[in-house]
Amino acid sequence: MPTYQAPRGMRDLVPADAAAFDGLQAVVQARAERYGFARIVTPAVEDREVFLRTSGLTSDAAGKEMYEVALHGEGTLALRPEGTAPVVRAFLQAGLHRSPQPVRLFYFEPMWRGQRPQALRFRQFWQWGLECFGAAEPAADVEIVAFTARFFAEVGLSAVELQLNTIGDDACRPKIKAALGEYFDKYRDELDDDCRRRLGGSVLRIFDCKNPHDRAIAADAPKTRELICDEDRAHFAAVTDGLDRLGVAYRVVDTLVRGLDYYTRTVCEFVLTDPAFTKAGEIAVAAGGRYDGLVAAMGGPAAPGVGIAGGVDVLLSALRQEGVAMRAGPKADVYVISGGGDDAADRLQLADPLREAGFSVGVDYSSRPLEKQLESALKHGARVAVIRGTPEARGGNVVVRDLVAKTQRVTRLAAVVTEVGRHVSRRVAPRLWTPDEHEPGAAGETPFLVDPADPKEA
Repeated sequence: MPTYQAPRGMRDLVPADAAAFDGLQAVVQARAERYGFARIVTPAVEDREVFLRTSGLTSDAAGKEMYEVALHGEGTLALRPEGTAPVVRAFLQAGLHRSPQPVRLFYFEPMWRGQRPQALRFRQFWQWGLECFGAAEPAADVEIVAFTARFFAEVGLSAVELQLNTIGDDACRPKIKAALGEYFDKYRDELDDDCRRRLGGSVLRIFDCKNPHDRAIAADAPKTRELICDEDRAHFAAVTDGLDRLGVAYRVVDTLVRGLDYYTRTVCEFVLTDPAFTKAGEIAVAAGGRYDGLVAAMGGPAAPGVGIAGGVDVLLSALRQEGVAMRAGPKADVYVISGGGDDAADRLQLADPLREAGFSVGVDYSSRPLEKQLESALKHGARVAVIRGTPEARGGNVVVRDLVAKTQRVTRLAAVVTEVGRHVSRRVAPRLWTPDEHEPGAAGETPFLVDPADPKEA
């Protein structure tokens, strides 16, 4: 047993797990960029009022589950329990509300909640998310929901159901709260402590209670779709029509709400349907909705917003359950070994041009027998061994051995990059900046904007 272990409810991402996370992030980022969403990164620690003011004092995220951080004895900070409120804070602080609207942002970050650890519920967990500010139109709701449905299809998740509902906007909320409060007050003595507390605060969140008896009571409550205003009803009809036109399947669930108080109108959840995840109730792999009053609540101008967030840990577990192949941890395709004993510097010098050429190269630093080094190269997953320090590898030569085909060739040092390339592929190196390869305008046409004063375009 190790002397120290990770804190309860938290875990290490060992290389295999980290590789799967990296692969998922790459897919999210590529799709986000195709949809015009730019990445934003917020601090792991925020002023706790960011969450208390936006999530609702009765919400779990802002109450009993928040990790508070003490700074010089003053506990005014908290580890972020969710992503939307910090993004709104950054949106305002950076002046993005003054930039052309709408502003589309995405994130892929760790979050923290002091919840009781259980299956797929970690105290440190990861989320990807989308936020769109400045678009009140139902099409923005449709876009983030369709993005998520297409994303899940892209990565191979099939055992999932999209659930939708509408909870009305702030103008209709008093009417909705009054009707629901009157109904649930009749069952006050039957509700558990959490739901009774919500009855005095955000009555809509009683629908989010997990107690089976409370859920049975909630099932017969007045439907929010029957209480909302005509404008809300038209907005929701446009959302469902848009999803129908895009072929995105969904089910309207009248008891669906979100666990945070800032949501208005459209709310949605993508719920896992595999029996392995439904034994203890529904597990959402992504959820979100519209929050038209959140920016103003954070001290900004009145600006509509809509977003969604998905759990990375939950998604990867669901994909493994469906047998979806995951990205493996990085392995060296090429291994440099030697029968020359103490010549580690020469091996590194041999590996250097191969790495610069784009090959993934490992080096055996030991002076073990060549057979042991070859065994090690195979165990590390190498497909090619580049061998020096043997009778064949003299006078500026090396041996390039294909460990899969079990063939080898004596090669001049000057040609080793070419020879290795006959057996394994080079890896594309990322660049800090990639120039746009396409001029504006239709295919085969000149740019649609021409500066007559520029001699190059005359």
